[in-house]
Amino acid sequence: MITAHHAGYVVDASVLVKWFLYHQESDRDRAIALRELHISRRSRIFLPQVALLEVLNALRFSPKAKEEDGELALGTLQDLHLEIRPTDFDLLRKANAIAWAYSITIYDALYVALAEHVGYPLITADEVMVRKLKGHSIVVPLRELEF
Repeated sequence: MITAHHAGYVVDASVLVKWFLYHQESDRDRAIALRELHISRRSRIFLPQVALLEVLNALRFSPKAKEEDGELALGTLQDLHLEIRPTDFDLLRKANAIAWAYSITIYDALYVALAEHVGYPLITADEVMVRKLKGHSIVVPLRELEF
């Protein structure tokens, strides 16, 4: 388990979506605890702009979600004042290199690139991504977080 507290975290869509899906989401309590750290200003949450699209898309295709869930998610994400970073060419270049080195999608590599850029751990619930990025010290599985 990871118990160290950081001043910031990069959080991917697999974690963010747990804030809005209420049916049997594993490690939802850890995802909520991470959000609470941000709300209480003990940590900041960073994410690339594409995360907003990924969250909405995950909600759109969740069997139990409704259109209103997307609206609620957008409002909540906006109200939280997360550190949403635009995708610039430097970040894309770094993501491209990471994607090829670890055989992951550009989308996933963008989170890793942002984590490297801001110097904070990337928290993910995506087990495939965790497995592919094994050995990359900046990637932390949500299931290993303890606060």
